[in-house]
Amino acid sequence: MPEYPNYRVSVEIVLCHNDKILLTKRSAQATVAPGVWNVPAGKVKFHEIPLDAAYREVLEETNIKVVDLKEIHVRTFKGQTATEPIFRLIYTYMANITDDQLGDFRLNEEHTDYAWVTTSEIADSRFDSLLPEFRGILMSHTG
Repeated sequence: MPEYPNYRVSVEIVLCHNDKILLTKRSAQATVAPGVWNVPAGKVKFHEIPLDAAYREVLEETNIKVVDLKEIHVRTFKGQTATEPIFRLIYTYMANITDDQLGDFRLNEEHTDYAWVTTSEIADSRFDSLLPEFRGILMSHTG
């Protein structure tokens, strides 16, 4: 059995607009991270590089076509699903969104809620499901 049987490369995208960050809440029925607050994120497909996956994931999850994504962090992550451990290499990107880009904003079926929050609001108990390490990344690269 391989040492890391559930290993994937993933991306997460911090979208900023008017000094606020978009947080999205995963559906309770989601296979990965049900009911968790995060930012748009997803797995890199075999034929993609992480940057291309980041553009695709933002469009799929929010219907926002971003430009000029900037890589701000890379880390490894070990987590747990209901049945098995997961191992991820996560690339974090950031983009500033204009009013024009928000015109067609809508969440896909993977999400049930969203909030545009300031960096000080990230500490609100409503967002306790944000991983502490990711919360630190948000705080150090925004506001």
